Amino acid sequence: MILEKVALGGTFSFFHSGHRHLLMNALEIGRTVVVGVTSDEFARSFGKAHPIEPYEVRALRVLRYCLRKAKDGQRIVIVPLDDVGGPASSDPSIEAIIATEETAARAIEVSLNRVKRGLKPAIVIAVEPVLGADGQPISSTRLWLAYASAHQNASARCSPDESTSQSAF
Repeated sequence: MILEKVALGGTFSFFHSGHRHLLMNALEIGRTVVVGVTSDEFARSFGKAHPIEPYEVRALRVLRYCLRKAKDGQRIVIVPLDDVGGPASSDPSIEAIIATEETAARAIEVSLNRVKRGLKPAIVIAVEPVLGADGQPISSTRLWLAYASAHQNASARCSPDESTSQSAF
């Protein structure tokens, strides 16, 4: 661990290897890791092309993962995010913001806003994305669309009686 306190945030819906990679980078860097998980209302404001699980489900999944991977003495704090900056905007003890390459520009804005508030800027650490088989970054939206497409194709292959069945088999 290099820094005392780092922060990161996200929706963390349809939890995947990209999320795990981002969290692992934060856990390798910070003694205390503050993870902002978007509130249900804030997540809905993004207009995602897929359903988003309830905050409690997403936050608990992130917490469980982090606790499994945390080192002795490491502290994990999960907080709801109602805006882009969350605690990174106002907590003077946060030294760095861990972001994806896609969200690094927003993290830089949060760091600059800290300076406007009289706080030290946070270091912005951009983590490379985890790529799928097609060479594109893995994302919840892409995974959900692939899942929905596969489910739709499987349903189309069923007879009408099979596609309306309540059974999972």
